[in-house]
Amino acid sequence: MKGRQAGLDQFLTYRLHVLTKRSDRGIGEMYRHRLDISLPEARVIASVGAFGPFSIMDLARHTHLDKSQASRAAEALLRQGLLARSTSEEDGRIVLIALTPDGRALYRKILPIARKWNEGLLACLSDSERQTFERLLDKVVASMIARDD
Repeated sequence: MKGRQAGLDQFLTYRLHVLTKRSDRGIGEMYRHRLDISLPEARVIASVGAFGPFSIMDLARHTHLDKSQASRAAEALLRQGLLARSTSEEDGRIVLIALTPDGRALYRKILPIARKWNEGLLACLSDSERQTFERLLDKVVASMIARDD
């Protein structure tokens, strides 16, 4: 980008957006082809499997999906028998979703695909570059989180 006129493609947020959209499209196609689920559905399964059970609001926050996307993905997974509803023990008004045994089996299939995709994204970097990139990315993310708090 050196020597080029400053434009939209020079902003970090624009470049991250391009990276995210291209990455989401690619991994979404992999999930659809290999597991017959959408990217939001895969994110719901992965989040509930790793950190759940969740209410829909907590799930939306955790997956960085909007509430309607999280809700639609959860409903589709509930219909497929991959998630189950239960009532929160702390607050009976809150409905939680958790993985069923079939959902746990799918969760175990999602992780290797995500891991392989992630490795492919970073394969263009040397080990040293990757460590530096990950450290700097963590620093920027932590700074943004601190701003929001």
